[in-house]
Amino acid sequence: MTHPTRARDTSGSARDAWGAALLAALMLTAANAAKPLVIDDPVYVAFARQLVEHPADPYGFQLYWYEAPEPAMGIGTVPSVLPYWLAGAMALFGDHPVAWKLSLLPFALALTGSLAFLLRRFARPFTTPVIFAIALGPTILPGFNLMLDVPAFALGLLGYALFVLACERSHTGLALASGLALGLAMQTKYSAAVYPVLVLAHAAIYRRPREGAVALIAAAALFVGWESLLIARYHESHFLAGLARLKSMDELAALTRAASGAPESAAPYWTLCLLSLLGGTLLFPGLLAWVGLGARRLGVASAALVAGGGFATIAVLPRPTRFAGEGFFGRLVASNPELFVFVPLGLLVTLGVVGVAVRSLRSRARGDRRPERVLVAWLLLEIGGFFVISPYPAVRRIIGLGVAAALLAARAASLRDDGRDARAGVRIAAVFGVALGMLYFGSDLSDARARRDVIARAIERLPQLGADRARETVWYIGHWEVQFYAERAGARPVVAGESQLRARDWVLLPVKVPGPSISFPSGNLRHEEDLVATSASPWSTISLYYDGTVPLRRQPRKHIAVRIFRVTRDVVPQFQAPAP
Repeated sequence: MTHPTRARDTSGSARDAWGAALLAALMLTAANAAKPLVIDDPVYVAFARQLVEHPADPYGFQLYWYEAPEPAMGIGTVPSVLPYWLAGAMALFGDHPVAWKLSLLPFALALTGSLAFLLRRFARPFTTPVIFAIALGPTILPGFNLMLDVPAFALGLLGYALFVLACERSHTGLALASGLALGLAMQTKYSAAVYPVLVLAHAAIYRRPREGAVALIAAAALFVGWESLLIARYHESHFLAGLARLKSMDELAALTRAASGAPESAAPYWTLCLLSLLGGTLLFPGLLAWVGLGARRLGVASAALVAGGGFATIAVLPRPTRFAGEGFFGRLVASNPELFVFVPLGLLVTLGVVGVAVRSLRSRARGDRRPERVLVAWLLLEIGGFFVISPYPAVRRIIGLGVAAALLAARAASLRDDGRDARAGVRIAAVFGVALGMLYFGSDLSDARARRDVIARAIERLPQLGADRARETVWYIGHWEVQFYAERAGARPVVAGESQLRARDWVLLPVKVPGPSISFPSGNLRHEEDLVATSASPWSTISLYYDGTVPLRRQPRKHIAVRIFRVTRDVVPQFQAPAP
């Protein structure tokens, strides 16, 4: 397999590339370890704790994450690879979240090492800057956490890199290793099914049916074999349970759209979300694409400055309450004024990446054009995965899309005749990409600490309000990181219809945190105090970065608030009836 480039290799030796991969992985892991748990992290902690106690029974427990405790097998969205890995870290290091996160270093190395390998094949001159801009960019650096997405992508990328090497060397053993990595990727997160399809496309384009068959059979054998073990153990497949839950989520989303007056087709909404996410997080691939299309360094620097100015304005945008909107999209824009920044930037990113893809496919230049066809196929697969697989818009849904776009754009830039200007443009784009990643990570870190600390403050405040922790129980309502830190402090979750709250107990109710729908009879609770969590960052990521239309917003006046209540009479709370 040949990958001609015209620009001089400025990334140095292979040792320099692997050194950059190692350094980027260490930086990514260290930064992640410094951040408190956020959003869905406690789910994977719960699965890991189950495995520490019962290694052969990964789904044999009740998980309290939605309205009420339910069988873990029915959740359907937590394959076993990452929970087993975290369980190993817990067994070795104990109850130390920093150690759990440091144990994820091999996944970071798989990601950056695979990037180094692929970049040396597709865009050798720019290996080092692209590695850092991707690994420390806004889609990966803030989104690592203890969640499935980055480890699954890392294993999928490793599987593809091994397959490329297997094709180069006609090596059946490497193809088998590729398949095993792909199977592990899918058992880390089911959406990693994109990468076996990418291997299939590569095998077809390079006419490598033997290596393709070995890799895909191995991946399927591992995936199906594990699901078969689960069926033997629990009489159902976790994957199929996940499909059933995904279908129910789609049906619920359709009902929600209908109730809000949204168009019957969800395509316009998802397209708007994709443009917003592209403009908010994939500016490095976008700038790189314009370098590949021939933009000069001055133009790239100017575009980066304009984009940076757009992000600066987010911190001073009028509050959403000052807008008035009519219709579904009017209300959507009114509640997310950041769309005025992200959508235009997303259009520029789209134009650049589409332009590079079209030029790559239509080019009549001499040399092997198969790399361009593979990268375009990868890009299309990621776009299809976003629309077909994703249950809701989130930055983590476009990690692979950003990497595919960056590799395609970097290859186009490496083929420019004016190598010096191209190298300068790539450096400018990479510096901007890393700076944007730092902005996102700093905002995410500030938000996460504020959310963790307000729970600690509430627990510390209780004795000052007259609580006797030896005789009175502290209860909480809410999920995400609240569940982890509240339970770690000794609080117990309120389960509708089951929890028996006694007079003089305490209830912590975080506002703006999802939780079960629970009601108390009038007069059973007395409001004592509110504690407000504030973040020092002008920008905020939580929670829209993880499940929203826009990835970044102006920091709200109150990030979250914890309301403290005293129980005045014995009570068993019930589910709150939905509004008519």
